[in-house]
Amino acid sequence: MFIRLLICTFAAFFFKKMQRISFIIWLFIVMFPIVGWAQDEQQLSLPRQEQLSCGRVLQVIQDSEGFLWYATEGGGVCRDDGRQILVFRSDAEHPDLLCSNDVASLAEAGGRYIIIGTFHGANVLDKSDYSIRVLDEVDDKRVDDIIVTHDGHWWLTANKKVYEYSPDGQLLNVYPGGDKYIFRLHEDQRGSVWCVEWEGGILWLEDGRLVQVTTEWPDSINFNREMTDLQGRRLMTDVFGNSYALSSHEQQSWFSGSILTRPVADSVRVARGLSARPTAMAAPPQSTKAGTGEKDELWFSTGKDIRVMKQGKEEVVLSDTKDVSAMTFTSDGTLWLATIFGTLMTYKDGELVTDEYGSNEYGDAVTHIDVDNKGRLLLVSERYIRLYDTVHQTLRQQNIEEEGVYQIELQETQPGKRWSQPSEEVVERMPGWVWWMLAALVLILSALVGYIWQLKRQRERFLAAIKKEVIPQEPLADNQHAEEQQPVMTDEWLQKAIDVVEQHISDDNYSVEQLASDMCMSRMTLYRKIQSATGQKPTEFIRTIRLRRAAELLHEGRLTITEITYDTGFSSVSYFSRCFRAMYGVSPTQWVKS
Repeated sequence: MFIRLLICTFAAFFFKKMQRISFIIWLFIVMFPIVGWAQDEQQLSLPRQEQLSCGRVLQVIQDSEGFLWYATEGGGVCRDDGRQILVFRSDAEHPDLLCSNDVASLAEAGGRYIIIGTFHGANVLDKSDYSIRVLDEVDDKRVDDIIVTHDGHWWLTANKKVYEYSPDGQLLNVYPGGDKYIFRLHEDQRGSVWCVEWEGGILWLEDGRLVQVTTEWPDSINFNREMTDLQGRRLMTDVFGNSYALSSHEQQSWFSGSILTRPVADSVRVARGLSARPTAMAAPPQSTKAGTGEKDELWFSTGKDIRVMKQGKEEVVLSDTKDVSAMTFTSDGTLWLATIFGTLMTYKDGELVTDEYGSNEYGDAVTHIDVDNKGRLLLVSERYIRLYDTVHQTLRQQNIEEEGVYQIELQETQPGKRWSQPSEEVVERMPGWVWWMLAALVLILSALVGYIWQLKRQRERFLAAIKKEVIPQEPLADNQHAEEQQPVMTDEWLQKAIDVVEQHISDDNYSVEQLASDMCMSRMTLYRKIQSATGQKPTEFIRTIRLRRAAELLHEGRLTITEITYDTGFSSVSYFSRCFRAMYGVSPTQWVKS
């Protein structure tokens, strides 16, 4: 409230002579962008950036699986899978993996391909097998931008051309852009493709060719290469190569998410009449007895073999399966087994197979295994918990450093799930009161500039009126401001001050203090009133009246320049000539001749 009152006070003081409507419009123009900036917004650090192969990032995107992909300058392409950074770049062992390790742009196509635009050509990465091939048609050109339109087509801009590919990566068309460098692409809501030239010209695709639309950058089209993640947060890179996410205060922060584990009660099994103490148990889907909560079919391990208890009868299924410490069924009826040595196995249709990818390479015992609501395995050991996606063959891990209760909520990359531990270096925008202080400062400075401009304009009007009394000027044009046509000399107080100065016109010692005394007011009051009426300081005001009288005497031609100098209160001819030229633009001698 205090700041707003301060703003209003300064506004009323400095703009009391301005027209009310003009002031309201000006205030809206000044305050609107400042209040807009005051929205609370967090700058969120993206995870594991310190692991990137290069610190300078030119673009960051999130694919349909939730992985983050970084286009780096010199470090190739980096993929963050929620657990570690995977780098794709050319090196001594793979010299031709990418056209260049300087990557300028990225885009995902069809949920399968990552299109990579480098400084020297383009590559396509197939996420199904992570093979990389070259788009030969782009040749050795720098690919500045890539978009995938709603119909699945790929669009690349390289130097002075735009390339169109089908959803499976077959070249369809090449559109020459003329002699201008094209560096950004855009698809509007109607499906039209637009291009922007480096110098600001706009082209669009019409009848199979690029047509120049304008040489200016229209505000109605957004050519910013700004990506969003699966929760709508903006993934940004700046001119310094830094990458981060922006999120408003209404959204969840980057690292918030839901828990992936199911309730502990789901792991409770009811077992009666078993022949040995089980080391692990599991029940197939749809095997619960109606109304009892008991499992009609129960599989368990004795440490030496795998048995099944069904309808009160016990049967050995796998006779030589030792050291099984955990087991569970997935929705398709597959039995998953884990051992005290970290080995992961599957059993289905009478076949036992070891899952090499999901097995623990460190030999740590798996103490529990379960399935989340999306069919992924939760593998729990004493030191860490793993989330294993058996379909996409992705394995993510959270270390357990101390005893306690742990929840898997740090590795998931889908919407609503977490990427990593929250960064302690989250930069928040300045609070609202700071923006109001800045707004007040901008308003005060703007008001001061406006006040100075008003004084300057008043000074020009006063000098014009003084000159007009000596030499009549042409009438003002009709389109000039009506306020400029109003006479300045109609102010009775101002006319009295002029008369007092003229009475002492020949006294070169006549001062501002004497004028204030003759006008019966203090020096400060005189200063304020004269500056408000004429835009001049009192000393300038006295000198202006002397020069006006000098111009009149020169016009009459009765006295010499030296006589006029001393009759109007100037101490020397040189000083008089300098002041006269500054006001009238010519010397006294030229004035007489003209």
